[in-house]
Amino acid sequence: MAQDTSNILAPARGATYAKNSPAGVDTGLEVNNHGDLLMAEALPPRTELARMGCMWTCSIPTASAFTYVAAWPTTRAEIVLYNPAAAGGVSLVITSAWLYGITSMAAAQPMTLIGQLVPVVATVPADNAAVLARSRNGKRNYNGIAIRAIANTTAGQTTNLWDVLATSLVPAPTTNLGAAVFADLYGGYVVPPQGVFALNAVAGTAAGTAIIGVTWAEVLLTLG
Repeated sequence: MAQDTSNILAPARGATYAKNSPAGVDTGLEVNNHGDLLMAEALPPRTELARMGCMWTCSIPTASAFTYVAAWPTTRAEIVLYNPAAAGGVSLVITSAWLYGITSMAAAQPMTLIGQLVPVVATVPADNAAVLARSRNGKRNYNGIAIRAIANTTAGQTTNLWDVLATSLVPAPTTNLGAAVFADLYGGYVVPPQGVFALNAVAGTAAGTAIIGVTWAEVLLTLG
């Protein structure tokens, strides 16, 4: 079968600002003086997901703050997100997670946030109504599907499958109330239907309490 070749031509932009066309007017492509096609994101990263109302954040309630563990965790996760969708349903796209100390550890300590993606849950966790999900675009109520649970040991976490997500590179000072770490995960974890995303934290000594939070988007994806 014969193939047609099309050459796409576009005007080169010189040393001028980008044009400002009125609404409803058709505009063409532009290139720079080197012939590179000019493209730009319409909105900052994640704004479109937030705008559509499918991005959410939750965290461990302060009343349920956990004590840091001073050893590599085995099966316990301090907070988990479970995806109860049926096969072919929406996925949970993890965009960020954070760790915050709400009581002092009374000594200079490193802090590390770790996470684990479990593709097939061992035991479905019970939804904890105290773990509130809040919208990233101001929606009043959570209408997504994710099940949130804390202090979980039965969803299927495995000792040697934890990933280091973020760490305090400089040990927190002695008066370390409020010490925190943040992990921008850029959607690098996709929790499939029937999977779970688990989070925990490690410090130098098992002292002081902390909470963990996580932000995700619920998106229908074709998974490889």
